[in-house]
Amino acid sequence: MSSQRSRFSRRHLLALCTFLVPLAVLAVLGQSELQRQGDRIQAAISSEASLFLDSAAQALEQQIDRQMPPLLEDSRRLIGPEGAVRAAIRLRDEERHAALLDIIVIDEQAALVWPQPPAPNLGLPFARDPRGRGPETAISRGLQAADLLLTTGHLPAARRLLQHLVTKMEKADESGRGTDLLARFRLATVNQKLGHHEVARAGFEDVRNRIFPEGRGPSRTYDDVGVLADVALAEMGSDDDRVRLLEKIASHRHYSYLPGSMRTAVVERLVEGVPASHSSSAMLIGMLEEERQRAQSRAFAGDYDAILRSNLRLRLRQSAMAAETPGDQQIVATFGDGTTMLWVRAATAAEKERYRGAARIGLHVDLDRLLAPALEPFIATDGSFVLAVHDPDDVTLISAPTKAPEGYVPPTRTARELRLSVWPANAERLLAETDAQAHNRFLLLLALFGAAMAGALWLWRSVSREAELAELKIDLVSRVSHELQTPLALIRMYGETLVLGRARDSAQAQHFGGIIAREAERLTTMIQRILDFSRQQSGTLTYAPTTIDLSALLHRICDAYTPHLESRGAVLVETVQEGVRVHCDESACESAVINLLENAVKYSIEGDDDDDIEIGLEQTTHHAVLEIRDRGRGIPANECAAVFDPFFRASNSGEVRGAGIGLSLVRHFARAHNGEVIAIPRQGGGVVFRLTLPLATNVRSAGDDEPNDQSQ
Repeated sequence: MSSQRSRFSRRHLLALCTFLVPLAVLAVLGQSELQRQGDRIQAAISSEASLFLDSAAQALEQQIDRQMPPLLEDSRRLIGPEGAVRAAIRLRDEERHAALLDIIVIDEQAALVWPQPPAPNLGLPFARDPRGRGPETAISRGLQAADLLLTTGHLPAARRLLQHLVTKMEKADESGRGTDLLARFRLATVNQKLGHHEVARAGFEDVRNRIFPEGRGPSRTYDDVGVLADVALAEMGSDDDRVRLLEKIASHRHYSYLPGSMRTAVVERLVEGVPASHSSSAMLIGMLEEERQRAQSRAFAGDYDAILRSNLRLRLRQSAMAAETPGDQQIVATFGDGTTMLWVRAATAAEKERYRGAARIGLHVDLDRLLAPALEPFIATDGSFVLAVHDPDDVTLISAPTKAPEGYVPPTRTARELRLSVWPANAERLLAETDAQAHNRFLLLLALFGAAMAGALWLWRSVSREAELAELKIDLVSRVSHELQTPLALIRMYGETLVLGRARDSAQAQHFGGIIAREAERLTTMIQRILDFSRQQSGTLTYAPTTIDLSALLHRICDAYTPHLESRGAVLVETVQEGVRVHCDESACESAVINLLENAVKYSIEGDDDDDIEIGLEQTTHHAVLEIRDRGRGIPANECAAVFDPFFRASNSGEVRGAGIGLSLVRHFARAHNGEVIAIPRQGGGVVFRLTLPLATNVRSAGDDEPNDQSQ
């Protein structure tokens, strides 16, 4: 069966569009709804993050506003009478001002009034390399050699070399010069290490007196050597000697040209040498604390000059250009591992009186320590969000989570020069929610696509089935019309012959009547097949199975059908096993066998002497096997299964007439009774049709009297 017409008409396409268009609209609406739901969730997260950020910024500003005013007030009260160093120590001793680090004094141009930044070169002038300042002398090379001997521990050799250098310089009238002072100091140090304490004491006193002579100022170039000599004498003396030297240092009348870092080192060394039981121990500890505070302030002064001063000057200039009175300034910066804030306020009258040229006071505050109590709840990871903080130079103070959703843009706000940003505390959970939304959208689209495909397939099958039925009807009408023409033409022709009395005799009239009867029977059979096929296609073909003797049925069919076969030149050969009983519709079984015999006769080869048709029946364990074997045209092997399809005719059927529905009815009968029929090419030519039916013993006896309504 073939057709060149398209199975889809405009009506079918309209039905398909009517089905698919609502699904497409539903998909778009579902996708939009999921997108809106995701947008709402994202908006809720953003709103919650903004509230979190507002709370963090508010907490930060409130912490500064709560901590700084008392600190500013107390600093105004203490700096004037006590000075910046002692005021810083006293303020920091209070728990509420523990974040204070240093206090500096600034003039109108933002330059430091106090403290002075550390000198760039703080090395001690021992064996200096004279290169770049004149020719290298033998004395300088000798001092370098002595330093090397001291470093390697060769003390006696160093002592001999230094004694030689001192004697040589005395003879050369170079006594009291820099190299001479260095050589004498080194010689005293070697004598002390060798245990010659009296000689060493005399040597240190000689160096000190040469550098700090009575009635004359110190030698600014070699002050540090004189200080070391003075310290060495104090250490060789009693505890009281150390205390007296520390008191001189504390009075600021001694060592006026001493670098700050060296002064602190001297004080630390002397204080460590005084036992804690000494009566001046408390005073010494306080002095040491002041020296360390002073050293710390000097170190910060270097950072201020290098980094903060230009920033402060710029702000003051902007205020002056705007004709505004400069108010308090706050500068945030990161030095090393810590972030600090410099709060600059106007100096009081007492502070200006104490520090000449003072215009402003700078309070150097540890910002991490100041803000820690306020920001701690916002950096804990047990909530929905976590806070990240960066300074104005984008240096990270509190780092953001390492994981974040792709494309996430954190809400950001600046508070007191600090940039605050909010990140999800549990990025994995947010990522999982985002993936779940995408997964849901995918599942929705997949479900809608599946529904659309299933509906389209169902509609296509329905349309295809409808088109097939329409084509079957057309093909059936065409084939049946062709098949009915021959018997009807014969019946009409011979009937008219008899009506007109043209038969020669009664024998010829009887012959014509037999032809009419045979063609009428053929026509009846054909119409019955068509009716059965119609019921089969509509699903109304039913059977009434009973237990029958299949062997006896085949004998009756062969007896009745043998003359018909012989009239057509075929010989029917029986090999039927007796007593084979099956459970089926007897009338339908008879029609199926006749259809198989008719098919064998129809496709026999004319003029072939070996035109035997064999019908065989045998019983297996569970089935009755009926075979009809012929020597006709046969069926191509690749078409053996297709010959049971409605209207299918083998490619080698030629001009043999047929509607192609007989074998379809046979298969319907077999399958309706839990059997099967197949076609097998026969060796030597022809084909074997094998019909298999279950034995009656394998069918429950209760079904003997119950009709079996089965159809394709």
